[in-house]
Amino acid sequence: MQTLAIAKGELWLHRDGQPPRQISSAFAREVIERDERSRRNTSWKHAPREQTGVIPGNTLWGSQQSGPMAPPRFLHAAFGPDTQSLYYVLRVGESTGLFRLHLDEDREVRLFHRSGIAVHGLTYNPGHQHLVLAIGLADGTAQLEVYDEEGTLKGAVTGGDCIDAAPAMVPGAASALVYQSSGVARHPQHGHVAAVAHATLCRLDYKSGQLDTLVDDRQHDFVAPKMAADGTLYAIRRPVEKPAHERAGGALVDTLMMPVRLLKAVFGYLNFFSTVYGKEPLRSAGGPRTPELDQDLGRLWLHGRMIELRKVRDDPQHAGNLVPASWELVRRPNGGSWQTLAKHVASFDLRANGSVVYTNGYQLTEWHDGRASPIGRHELVETVIAS
Repeated sequence: MQTLAIAKGELWLHRDGQPPRQISSAFAREVIERDERSRRNTSWKHAPREQTGVIPGNTLWGSQQSGPMAPPRFLHAAFGPDTQSLYYVLRVGESTGLFRLHLDEDREVRLFHRSGIAVHGLTYNPGHQHLVLAIGLADGTAQLEVYDEEGTLKGAVTGGDCIDAAPAMVPGAASALVYQSSGVARHPQHGHVAAVAHATLCRLDYKSGQLDTLVDDRQHDFVAPKMAADGTLYAIRRPVEKPAHERAGGALVDTLMMPVRLLKAVFGYLNFFSTVYGKEPLRSAGGPRTPELDQDLGRLWLHGRMIELRKVRDDPQHAGNLVPASWELVRRPNGGSWQTLAKHVASFDLRANGSVVYTNGYQLTEWHDGRASPIGRHELVETVIAS
């Protein structure tokens, strides 16, 4: 059995009896090396020059030379028709691409890559040997699109003013899948997206066009759905995030935090002038940096929700997990009621034998017949994929 894990943007393959293998992209490596060569060859254009005036020009206008390219980031992955092939979506710089990797040959095939594209999910259909991707559109919506194995677009199978994401094939059905869908509300004058509704679960047979809404709960988001061969529906359930003006105590918190925020703003203002005129910041740069010195400890976008990574350590609701306890892995047998399998679940997937693989953002766990067993551990696991 095999398990994929995307952790901190890296892709890891777990196989029974073998150590974890990190999957790398030859295309990403080539792009980064080309960017480094270009930066070295043009570095003379951006070399420091003699400055005149009180305030240096690059302090006012910023440096003309951009920083090094960000590391490549794996976004989604899916196993192919056999144990030796897999597909993945990878972001490198400003481009995002779809790739196929043949593990036994260590051969990567680039199917397509585009600039500015957003992908919200990927699944492989072994019956028709094609892929279904959730593609974000320029108007703020997202739709499900079908591609063949070579990355050629065959057409969109959903549409409308909604965000369709996280498609997953239904075992035993040639063209049926489940996915999450959230309606969007637009500004009446300008037309931009003003709000996103709760996430519902849908089942679509994109050959016949039959669409069914499986779950619609205004109090909860149901995300990342999967359906077992016997019709049991699995998903991550979490409370709907209310707008700021509807949250109880929001005004009180803002009032109490106002002095702190005002002091931070004044300090930042004075620190800028101290750096410009005195050539020395107010805050000492000596000694090792600690997390407390950084205002932004990082964020992670997960299932349409922004995760503040500092809360992983500080918030008792997270209790050291990537997501709070309110993120529950639930299942509903065909014709039955919801059952909770685990809490603090950031991602999960189903194996063909009926076992469930899930993660709390750090530990990979397999649940089968009421027993949980560890698979491995990584930092900041965003996605798990099981075969």
